[in-house]
Parts: sequence; C-alpha cells; structure tokens
Amino acid sequence: MTDSFIFTGTGFVTGKYEVNNADIEKYTSSGYLEGFNEERIASSDEFKEFLKSNPGETAFNYMTEHIMGFKKRFHVVPFPPVAHNYKEAPDSLDLCVEAIEIALKNSGLSGNDIDAWFVGTATPHQFAPGTGEFAKAYFTDIDNKTPVYSLTSACVGFNINLANAISYLKNNPEARHIVIAHAEVMSALLPEEKDFVPFSTFGDSGAAVILSRVKTSSQQGVLAVSNNEDTRMLDFLGADKKGNLYMNPRMVKMRAVPNITETALKLMQECGWTNEDLLYFIPHQTGNAIVGSVAKLLEINREKVFQEVQINYGNLSGASVPACFSVLEKSDRLTPGGKIITSVAGLGGEFGGFAYKVPDEKPVYCTKPELEGKTILITGATGGLGREIARSAAAKGATLLLHYNSNQELADELKLQLESEFGTIVKLLKANLSDNEELSEISNKIKSEFKQINYLINTHAITGSLGKASQISDEEFNHVIKSNYLSVKNLCNELKDNISECILITGSVGEDAQFPGSASYVASKRALRGFSVSLASEVYKKNTRCVYYLPGIIDSGMMGKLEKSQVMASMSMVRQKELIPVKEIAERMLKSVYRIKIPKVRMSYESNLKVIKDGYLNF
Repeated sequence: MTDSFIFTGTGFVTGKYEVNNADIEKYTSSGYLEGFNEERIASSDEFKEFLKSNPGETAFNYMTEHIMGFKKRFHVVPFPPVAHNYKEAPDSLDLCVEAIEIALKNSGLSGNDIDAWFVGTATPHQFAPGTGEFAKAYFTDIDNKTPVYSLTSACVGFNINLANAISYLKNNPEARHIVIAHAEVMSALLPEEKDFVPFSTFGDSGAAVILSRVKTSSQQGVLAVSNNEDTRMLDFLGADKKGNLYMNPRMVKMRAVPNITETALKLMQECGWTNEDLLYFIPHQTGNAIVGSVAKLLEINREKVFQEVQINYGNLSGASVPACFSVLEKSDRLTPGGKIITSVAGLGGEFGGFAYKVPDEKPVYCTKPELEGKTILITGATGGLGREIARSAAAKGATLLLHYNSNQELADELKLQLESEFGTIVKLLKANLSDNEELSEISNKIKSEFKQINYLINTHAITGSLGKASQISDEEFNHVIKSNYLSVKNLCNELKDNISECILITGSVGEDAQFPGSASYVASKRALRGFSVSLASEVYKKNTRCVYYLPGIIDSGMMGKLEKSQVMASMSMVRQKELIPVKEIAERMLKSVYRIKIPKVRMSYESNLKVIKDGYLNF
C-alpha cells in the first residue's frame, strides 16, 4: 500500500448576478465600453459564413462566444460593476467560505477534521489578516490550532497551494486532510476599465477541494506538480495599487501559450503519459485564443480539452481548475483511473499545473457531530425561534435542556420528536421565568443536576402591546420589562458561573429601527443590551463569551401580528430585502455560540460583548 493524495471533496460557487453577452453588448453599443469594432467583424468573410448556419446572430456574440469562448459569467454585483456596490456585496471571503462548506459536505468531513488550510486570492476582502485565517474560523472550534497559509496569487494560486499542501502532508505524517481553496471577485477590478475584453472574460467565484492522504494499492490522485515563474510577464498582467486591472492581451497570449504547453508536456513526460492516454486536458479557462493555440501545439483532440467552466462561468483566475473538477465530479465524469493534466498561466508570469489520476474509489468519511458532548440550555424552546435552534442543536448531537413556560403539549411533542429523530438526550424544564421563585427553583435544579453547561441560549420573550407608548399602561409596560429583561438578567446572573463557553442573548432589530407601536418591547430589549455589555465583561474573566444577537425581520413571531403593509414598511426602514426564514436564522444563531465567524451577518464589539446583526443593513 502507498500514500496517495486525492480530492475527497470539491465545492464551487459563483456570484449571483448572471452577465450574458447581450448585457455587455448593450453597454458596448452605448459607448460605455470600448474596443469592439463591429464593422470590421460584420464585414469579415468568417462572420458571413457563420451567419449561414446561425442567422440573426450578432457580430458581438459571434466574437465573444464563438471566437473568444465566453457565453456568460457571474458577478457579485449587478452589471455594469460600480465601485460603491461592492460595499455590501459578497467578497472573496464570502465566496471562499461557501465553496469550502460545499467541499466539506461533499467529503463527509467537518472543519475540525482538517489538519491545515491553504487559501489563495488576488482580490482579498481586506489587507490582513489573510483570507485563509478568516475562512478557517467559520468551520473550526474556537480553540482549534491547525495552521493556515494565505497566498496572494491569482491564476496559479491554487496550483501553488496544491504543491505546498502535498509538501505539508509529506512532512507531517499524522496529517490526513487539507483544505485548498481559491476565490476571486474579478469584477471588482473593472469599475474603471473601458475595454470590453476583460468584461467578457472574467467572472467572480470561489472553489475548494479537500486533499486527503489515502492508502491505495497503486499511486493515484495527484502524481506530479509543477510551478514556475516567467519574469517577462510582470509588467503585462496585474492590478495596480488602486485595484485597477492592467492587461496586455497580446503579451499575455505570447507568453501564456508556450508556458502552458511546456508545463503540460513536462507533466506528461514525468508520468509517462501520452495525449491518447488522457481523459481530459484542463487548461486555464482563459479563452479560445490561448487554449486553442495550446491544443494545437500539444496536438491533442479538442474533445479532451475541458472548457465548460470558461464557456459558462468565464475566466475564474485561480478558481478555474478546482471549479472544473467540481463540475466534472458533480456530473459523474471523473471516471476511475482517468488521467488528467492541468496547466495554467497568469498574473505576474506564474505558470504551472499538475497530473491527476482519478482514484479507483472515493473514501467515505463520517465525522462526529459538531456538538457531540456539549450541553445546551435553550429558553423559550417551544417558541418558533427556540424550537428551530433546538432542532438544529439536536441534529448536531448536543444534549438539550429545553425551557418552556406553559405549552406542555408542544414541549412533550418536541422532546419526543428530537429524541426519536436524532437520538439525543432532551430534558424539559417548565418555569415562568418572570416569577422569581420559579426562576430560582429551575436554576437550582439545573445547577444540582448539571455542574457545567456549555451554552446558554436565551430566546424567550413576549411582544406585549403594539400600541403607542402613551397608550400603554404602567402595568403592561412593567409586565413586558419583567418578561423580556428581568427574567433574562436574573437567569444569567444565577447561572453565569455554570456556563463554560458562551451565553447568547436575543435582541431585536426594533432596538435600531424604533418601530412605532412597540415601545415596551423595544425598551425591554434596550435594557437587555445594556445588561449584556456588563455581563460580557464579567464572564470574560473566566473565558466565557457573550453574544448579543439582533435578528432582522423573521418570517414568524412578531411579524405574524402585523399586516403586510406594516411588514414591508418595517423592512424598508432597516433596508432588509426579504424576510429571513426562521430555520436559517436559528442555524446562524446556534453557530454563533461555538464559532468565531458565521456567514451573512455583521459583527461588532461593545467592550467584550459580541454584537451580531443578521439580515438588515441599516444601523
């Protein structure tokens, strides 16, 4: 048996806005973009011959799709890209995290199974720390100390990280799995660009693979890797200090064609393969001008040249090759024993590639549940939000202490459902937390039966009257304050020494938006936030974290009491685009107690309190 390094999981995502050739043609025709000579193309003999079998085709689409080789691409912002739109758009980190999540799921592994992280981008979400350091934080426990390597590289970034990952595995015999990811927001380089070519060429994406050490009877997976650098290209392709693209297409082609060809020939020679042996040749998805020239020099059958990513997603820089593997795997075209050569060239003159033999079989991994061995106390567990958090926690293997106030039937039903479906331990705790005597009784019970609880998640609350402040009686106001503020405050004070890892307190978007007609509710939440700041500083001394979570407007709960027009007005006030499904926000709230980072939220700190705003952009 021998060690083989194989891809056990792949993931690929793009920006959400499709940009087709007609979109680019529209802005070229209006004079917004330049460089396309329609008259020259339209009068060419080649185009006239093409029209015979493709009547009605435009000269622009003929050039971009049939000559250049790009049908569509996807951006993170609407077309055309404008600089200010990127302030709220997904960035390279977001794309990277999405791709890694898919790759991990595809492999059956979790972030805690990964021994090292290699991440590359030339369009980072910030200067430092690197994209890799942040990406890892979305998937591992807070005390996870596996190393991270962030690389500033574009087209060849994945290939460089692949070589480094294999070296890491060879030098660390105990290591088994590595994440290699690359993400780019190429469109962010284009707001000042006027030439139509880069707009036609580049797309935004993230791609990732899980590279695993697997025992096999013969060498499989990655067999050889090559990386080089052509200094003659330094001045002809890159991004300046302002982040604007500079590119000399002729020089790029002049150097890329021989470099890609040289790499492919070198790898085939090292493996003892010929053109006829190959299942696929995967070149950098850079366009027909370069790929066609390389294929001709290699004398390779064009049916073996894989360009689907280029055609349907554009040139994805360093994400191109892992995206190709993801597309091939998803469509079941990675035939066991198939021989694949990749070869890429790009930014700064880097060029390289690797040889890959598709494994005879893909290992099946089954990682342990993320929250196995953890105990979670959830208050308000029979409410819509609490119930979904409980369900998500049960699916992750946690032991659950579920508090409820009065709905015995629903509590019993939830317990039975979670135990039978997930095999987890569920203990029900009934109490009116607004009653100090009942609160003390339940706190003492918890402390006597459970010496330590990992997480406390407070979701219980009442809406109270939706009338204006002047219309709310003192009795009603005090009732809401007691239910939403004092009960949480007193419970946290009773149990703070028994919570070992994190306390989550649920706030409300109403604190920011000041919705009319919810004065007592908003007042109770604002008081709660002030208490949370104080609590966070106190428990921080014993390494317990405190999270204050402000969900946007959810598709259940308080919104069910409002008319559609009121909901739309509320969403407009906070710049929320759509109602948040309760299941999605419950999943993110749960993850916030055991992950440093979670996707699709805004995080800030008030002293030691982590404040998370989910789903809305104002405030």
